[in-house]
Amino acid sequence: MTRTPDGITSRKAFNWIDGSQCQEGQFKKSIDPATYNVIGHYPDYGLEAAKFAVAAACKAFRETMWAHDHELRARVLDQLACAFERNRDRLLEILSLENGKVKAEAAFELEMVASKLRYSAATALVEGGRAMTPKPGSISLILRQPMGVAAVIAPWNSPVILTIRSLAPALAAGCTTVIKLPAQVAQTASVMAEIMAEAEDLPNGVINLFFESGPEGSAYLVDSPDVPVVSFTGSTRTGRAISSSGARYLKRFGMELGGKTPMIVFDDADLDAALPVLEKALTVFSGQFCMTGSRLLVQNGKYEAVRDGLVERLRNVKVGPAADPSSDMGPLIDRANVERVDGVVEAAIAAGAKVVERGGPIKVGPLCKWRLLPPGPPGSLRQQSGYRPRGDFWPGADDSEVR
Repeated sequence: MTRTPDGITSRKAFNWIDGSQCQEGQFKKSIDPATYNVIGHYPDYGLEAAKFAVAAACKAFRETMWAHDHELRARVLDQLACAFERNRDRLLEILSLENGKVKAEAAFELEMVASKLRYSAATALVEGGRAMTPKPGSISLILRQPMGVAAVIAPWNSPVILTIRSLAPALAAGCTTVIKLPAQVAQTASVMAEIMAEAEDLPNGVINLFFESGPEGSAYLVDSPDVPVVSFTGSTRTGRAISSSGARYLKRFGMELGGKTPMIVFDDADLDAALPVLEKALTVFSGQFCMTGSRLLVQNGKYEAVRDGLVERLRNVKVGPAADPSSDMGPLIDRANVERVDGVVEAAIAAGAKVVERGGPIKVGPLCKWRLLPPGPPGSLRQQSGYRPRGDFWPGADDSEVR
């Protein structure tokens, strides 16, 4: 790490493939989404990194004892849990800086990591085989065997826990793995790789990690016949696209996709208790969360009280950098999303939506440094709303949906 003239620490991220730090590729800037200061650089080498990562994972599956030694897998998973616990504060700093989460929300994400790894360590010790007696003198065996290389395609909104949530059971089952994360969290991903490298019994190539600004690496993971299992967290449209792409290989997909399940307030609700929960549901992780309360249904008897009470609470939410302990909510992840969200609101107003409290891009203070992107081609989504998708999208998919 180096220090820039303005005193900001500049980091140089790396992809982690076959146990080695890899920095091939064109270097691009990592930013603090609160201030748009450059906090580091990352190598953008998506397609080639994906190819090398899959090759390393295939080799590790064939040539190491990982798929066959459940005690090794349990031991390594426990070592990973210990490594994340040791490095918790270090990971907290880069996650909140690069992802924009306020410290309490970043800590909430990290506190779920070790328990998931240790749970999977325990499942690795469950012997894969069960005997039954369908008729006298014969037995039937059910064998649990790893399928091979598992791809974990995780998003930027909760990159650590959503990676570990899929990675841990894949490792426990005996799969080798390739993790793909978006470029918006390249520095966080690089620190995660350093932490995972501390597991002393982890064979090279069992875990590989890369990040990219585009879709090429993800597309390769889905299209490759060497990757039979894919875990994807992201939008519903992208989920449909990759399911279609992987269908010709009958790939196994595990997906968490977008949803809009509403919060519901009935006439007998205690609003003193409900309103703080509703406010936090709307603002947690800056609203960039699969469980964000983006729809609210209120019974008629409580409608006006909920509307007025929620507006008052939202007016008092302090939006600021994660580094400021007084911030209630951090920034959106990047300029493209600032513009996209503002464009969606403007479109709703133009269509007749009644405004009770208008937020929008911050005009004063450290969060005001966002700038509009140049317009896209006529008629394009970017031209309409300024949205330029990054990370979680797919060729031919309209990924304007937020998960």
